[in-house]
Amino acid sequence: MPRAGHVIVAAFAALVAAPVSASEWPAMMPPSWGGRGPGGGLALLPAVTWWLVTLAWMASVDWVSRDAVKHKFTPAFWGMVCGLPLFLAALLTWWLPSFLLGLPLMLVALAAPVVTYAVFRNSKLPPSERVLTTGHARRIAARLLGRVGIEIDPGFEEGDLIPKVVLAGAGGKDAAENAARLEAAGKLPGFEELVKILLGAVMSRATTLLVDLEQAGTAVRHEVDGVWEKAKIRQPVRGGKVKESWVEAPKSSLEQGQAAAAALKALCGLPTNVREAKSAPFLMQVDGKPRNCRLSIRRQPTGEQLAVQIEAPAAIFKKLDDLGMPKPMADKLVELTRVEKGVILVSAPLGSGLSTTFDIVLLSVDRLLRDFISIEDAAAPPREIQNVRPVPYDARTGTTPLQVLADVLQTYPNAIVTRDVADRKLVAELVRLAAEDKLVIMSLKATDATDAIGRVAACGVPPQQLATSLVASLGQRLVRKLCPKCREEYPTPPALLTQLKLTPEQLPHLRKASEHGCRLCGGTGYLGRTAIFELASGTTVRKAVAAAVDPTTLRKAAMQDGMKPLRDAGMALVVSGVTSIDEVQRVLAPKAQPTVPSQPGAPPGARKS
Repeated sequence: MPRAGHVIVAAFAALVAAPVSASEWPAMMPPSWGGRGPGGGLALLPAVTWWLVTLAWMASVDWVSRDAVKHKFTPAFWGMVCGLPLFLAALLTWWLPSFLLGLPLMLVALAAPVVTYAVFRNSKLPPSERVLTTGHARRIAARLLGRVGIEIDPGFEEGDLIPKVVLAGAGGKDAAENAARLEAAGKLPGFEELVKILLGAVMSRATTLLVDLEQAGTAVRHEVDGVWEKAKIRQPVRGGKVKESWVEAPKSSLEQGQAAAAALKALCGLPTNVREAKSAPFLMQVDGKPRNCRLSIRRQPTGEQLAVQIEAPAAIFKKLDDLGMPKPMADKLVELTRVEKGVILVSAPLGSGLSTTFDIVLLSVDRLLRDFISIEDAAAPPREIQNVRPVPYDARTGTTPLQVLADVLQTYPNAIVTRDVADRKLVAELVRLAAEDKLVIMSLKATDATDAIGRVAACGVPPQQLATSLVASLGQRLVRKLCPKCREEYPTPPALLTQLKLTPEQLPHLRKASEHGCRLCGGTGYLGRTAIFELASGTTVRKAVAAAVDPTTLRKAAMQDGMKPLRDAGMALVVSGVTSIDEVQRVLAPKAQPTVPSQPGAPPGARKS
């Protein structure tokens, strides 16, 4: 073996030492890599290129399909248009004698359908959403460079940010009546002013629009992220270094407001002289996407007031984490819902997202092995939850929740849920059932988790029975999130550092809303909302409930069981830069207390949650 090794080494040394002329060096790429072999298949380089183009084709077809679904552009048709040509070209290219002929064919088959789709979609969408344009390239560059701290103007024109608003009738007997309503409204002189007012509400992201017809003029207000704002307009920028700002929009004249109100009434099928109305529907399309709207009219001391509820774009929440709930709390709540019997309370003040959270709590519960029924108000049916059987009651026909509950108990359900509970006797009966053998999940208006327990106790529930059945009480509020584009930083106040037991190095700065705002937030300084929660559950709480202690003692008991109050949850968002101290203080400021659930037969409270 040693001799053989010496022979190999010697041979290798001789090979290295032997002179080789330049003409004898092998080519950088063997000729066979760029041509075809005797079998007709592609060589290495053409094959790699063929697969790269094929992967690009797959990505483009996927984008076209998803984009067509998003904008409702007949995805099946466009998927075929963009998918079939390159599929056929790829098969043909594999067998063409020369790959130099097949590659251009594949590139054309890839690009032509995508460009055709882009031209079609661009004609239907506003400039800010168009693709394969100069503006699109600038937006991509601005987004990529922004990640490394380089800001460039994305190149929006003023008109790029203005959505297209189209109105339509709704609520009529048929499509012909709805079309007639739109035609009648369109002929009135205030129709253009109406579109202008609604456009302003859409651009400010308002979910409610108020128009006050006063002698001094027409005042317009928007409810944006749960806060009322006067209508604003953008202040023109006079210098390149001057930041954009928003100022209060001037009032239009009373005559202009009355003309717009007349057009809106005609669109809803109401007489122009009507002075009071409730929930008259109409439809508004924003860049081709429909939004349901409802008009209410009432008299005010200063004049007539029109309120328009505007359906917000659907937000997708699937899990408790999506609402902003910390994962440990979400896991604990899900674990608590697995009990066989007991009562779980979900509460929030009016307008604090109670309906959404209640639905997500139900979606988090195991509903496969238990029979769930839901006692619902027929006048305001909630979102349908799979494997939860709705059982409606209707106060308009004299059917009460208690009557429905008595009937449904004959089917022996395992769990009972009900929203916005507003009947004292119903509350007392549900707690009694929870103490026996039912899982009860109910929502009610309350300021916090322990306040909800007190309100249930105030319905005449025996303290010991409530203590025995209480599993958990979840309270929540909604806080606005700072606009990520225009939020500002400032040094952390020393007093707050002392309170949080942190050093300036650990928390050098906090964030606050910009005074001027930006185009993204519409001048408010905030963009969107998230929830903060507190969860009261444990032995100490149940003992305090059984002893019928005062609210302060009950809250201390909940904190002994590990409940982190809403203020702590809000400060956690302040420290992480999600929201501001001012916003947390605004949300948690003392407000008018919600009323205790009413006597039997009284209608439920407002469902705006």
